[in-house]
Amino acid sequence: MQESAPAAAALAEAVVFLSHFKDLKDPRQQSKVSYPLDEILLLCLLAVLAGAETVTDIALFGVKKLPLLRRFRPYADGTPAHDHLGDILAALDPEQFQKCFVAWAAALTGAPEGLIAIDGKTSRRSASKRAGSAGRHASRSGSRQGRASPCRSGGRFRGWWIGRRWRGRI
Repeated sequence: MQESAPAAAALAEAVVFLSHFKDLKDPRQQSKVSYPLDEILLLCLLAVLAGAETVTDIALFGVKKLPLLRRFRPYADGTPAHDHLGDILAALDPEQFQKCFVAWAAALTGAPEGLIAIDGKTSRRSASKRAGSAGRHASRSGSRQGRASPCRSGGRFRGWWIGRRWRGRI
């Protein structure tokens, strides 16, 4: 079977994405793993690129697009249900995940890792020349201002912890 050029390019991009996450430690007991971490990460990436906003949306994408997913990885046991998927994602180390994600985004954009700000926001009128502050900054993937980690509530991401402060919905 001969692959087309776009299919080969898509496979190469999937390999590049997963190569940045090879150092992400899987906290699960290896003898009990039904769904390999690389398959879950690829599922999440493709589902979010397709518009998924919740863990439930990601699981539904996995069920409906399993033949597409199998072009990149075997998915021998299919894809996990939304509750299992949420448990797996919650068990990952957020700092280690952030490092892997920022490294991938930096490689994708060609920008230095310390300057990546994906969906970054600065609150209006939060800067103070008198106090010398640059304003309140928030970022969904990470920036030089602080660390970010997602906070789940009911399967939907409701807000982000930035440094030590809750920023609520962004």
